[in-house]
Amino acid sequence: MRSIVTLLFLTLATPALAVDGVLEINHTCAVQTGCFPGDGPGYPVFIDGQAGGSYRLTSNLIVPNENTDGILFNTSDIGIDLNNFAIIGAGCVGSVTNCTPTSGTGSGIERTSSLNRGVSVKNGSITGMGNYGVFIGDQARITNISVRWNRVDGINTSSGGIASGNTARSNGLAGIDCFGDCTESGNAVYTNEGNGILTGGGSTVQGNTVVDNEGFGLFLPQDAGYRGNTISGNTLGTVTNGVNAGGNVCNGSLTCP
Repeated sequence: MRSIVTLLFLTLATPALAVDGVLEINHTCAVQTGCFPGDGPGYPVFIDGQAGGSYRLTSNLIVPNENTDGILFNTSDIGIDLNNFAIIGAGCVGSVTNCTPTSGTGSGIERTSSLNRGVSVKNGSITGMGNYGVFIGDQARITNISVRWNRVDGINTSSGGIASGNTARSNGLAGIDCFGDCTESGNAVYTNEGNGILTGGGSTVQGNTVVDNEGFGLFLPQDAGYRGNTISGNTLGTVTNGVNAGGNVCNGSLTCP
C-alpha cells in the first residue's frame, strides 16, 4: 500500500511533459493540482521558469472571474504556445456578442515585473479579461494571437517587442500598445475603443490593417516609421505624427499624413 501511495504522489507531482520537452498546461491541472512544480492548484497558472522554458496549452483555460489572471509569469526567456486554444473569461464562454467586463484586474497573460524579458506568446486567442489580453515586457514576441473583448489593451508590450500577425478587435483601449521601440507588422486591428496601434520612438509599423477604431488608427511619435498600412474609418483620424515611408492607404487615398 505504501508503494502505491508513493507512486500516486509522484504521478501527481510530475509535470505533464510532452515528448519534445514542452510542459503542458490545461484547465484540469490548473484547477486541481497545479500544472508543474512552482504552480499550485487554482488560477492563475504560475510560471517561475524552474520547471522549464517552453509551455503549451492542451485545452482552453477558463478563468473564473475578471480579477484573476489566466497565466502569470515571474521569469524571462520562456515561450508560451497557446496551441490554437483560448484563454477566456468565464463570463464570455459561449458568447457571440461583446462580453467585455466592466471592471477587473486580471489579464490573460501577465508579467509580475518589468524585469521579465524575452517572452514569446503565440497561436491562440484571449477573450474577455478584466484587464489586458496580453501584458508582457521588453524584447517580447507576440505572434498569431487573437485578442478581443478585453477591458484594457488587447496587446501591451514594451521596448524591443515584436507584434506580428495578430488580430486585435473590440478591446476597451488600444488594440496594440507598445511603450518603446517596437516592430508591429501584419496585424489586423479593428473597432477598439482607443487607438488602433500605439507605439514608441524608433518603432516600425508596417503592413497592418487598422479600421474603425475610436481613437487614431496609428498613434505614433515623430521618429516612428510607417509603411504599407491600410488605415480607414478611425474616429480621430488616420495617423498622428510618424514618418510616412510610403505605400500607405488612408481612407481610400494614397495621401496619408
